Amino acid sequence: MTNKHVLAAATALTLTFVQITAPAVCAGERSPVDSKKAVIPPEPVDHWQFMLAMPGWLAATSGTIGVDGINSHVYLGADTLIRHLDMIASFSAEARKGRFGIYGDLLYVSASDGIGTNGLIEKVDFRLDQYLIDMELNYRVLEGPSGFLDLRAGVRYTNLYNKLTISPNDEAIDRASASLVEEAGRLVRQRLSALDLAGRLRGALKQRVTDKLEGLRGERPALPIAPIGGGRPGRVDELIRAIIDRRAESFAAALRAEAAAATAQLRTAAQQRVNAVKNRISKEIASTLKRELDNSFSLAEDWWDPYVGLRGRYNINKAWYLTAKGDIGGFGVGSDLTWQLSGALGVQVTRSLFVEAGYRYLYTDYNKDNFVYEVTQSGVEITAGITF
Repeated sequence: MTNKHVLAAATALTLTFVQITAPAVCAGERSPVDSKKAVIPPEPVDHWQFMLAMPGWLAATSGTIGVDGINSHVYLGADTLIRHLDMIASFSAEARKGRFGIYGDLLYVSASDGIGTNGLIEKVDFRLDQYLIDMELNYRVLEGPSGFLDLRAGVRYTNLYNKLTISPNDEAIDRASASLVEEAGRLVRQRLSALDLAGRLRGALKQRVTDKLEGLRGERPALPIAPIGGGRPGRVDELIRAIIDRRAESFAAALRAEAAAATAQLRTAAQQRVNAVKNRISKEIASTLKRELDNSFSLAEDWWDPYVGLRGRYNINKAWYLTAKGDIGGFGVGSDLTWQLSGALGVQVTRSLFVEAGYRYLYTDYNKDNFVYEVTQSGVEITAGITF
């Protein structure tokens, strides 16, 4: 083969190689080695990273709260919470290095409400304080340009404080006590037995006192307060019944003497005795009511719930992303069951500043030591924070 033939063959082979590879090169395609490198997710950064944020959770609350067998079905809308809010504090933070992270979240809510009445109770004041604290460790199992996925394990601390303060209406109590005794005396003047008198007094008691106190249960506070004063009507009823049973015979005897008096002088003396007995009974009942109704009741409950869960993020583009997390816990250690779900749409305003808007749902079923707390809290959550 001549040199011309060799040169022609080499030229043809070179042109063929250029034709095969030129489209790939022009299209900017990488070699197989480069392609393999492109799909390997980058390793998490090895220096410390920090996040500080302020979540604003406008949560509605609904469910059942009970004390000593008395349950109250509660509902609190986010708009009602805002009207009765005294203070709210919310803060979250995270520290991360490599695949490991430490996260903490605090929510504190303080609210109050009051109900005024024209009856035996002048006013009922309610106070609610609640802490929710999450503390967790997380491990990043996946990370890439599109986002990440974390495994989470931690504990949730719940602290509830309820206070009920009752302010009695002294004037109304005095009137009700005197009226109660006067009515019972009037009804039994023609049937003068101690048993009948006690029955009449108990009937008047129920109509004028106990039923009114029971009616206060219908006056629901706006706040999800446990029924810590729910047994008060029964307690008052027992105490006044004891007074009636103790005084019924002397009252009946005075009424019989009044009826048997034949002369004006005897009737006057008998009437004075009746009035004296009525006055003693009325004052004793009034004193008991004032003492029992001028009172406050409080409830403090707290517990720890271990939980496990997931957290993830998907980057839509350089600025926008989706984030979600969920967990389940309790396992009978604190509550019987608690679980939480949340999701949000976020925007990276700057390299460090971010804002998220989403929805959060938290369910807790706690039932121990005669206290029932089966409550759902859910609502819109807006978060602003920085990373550095």
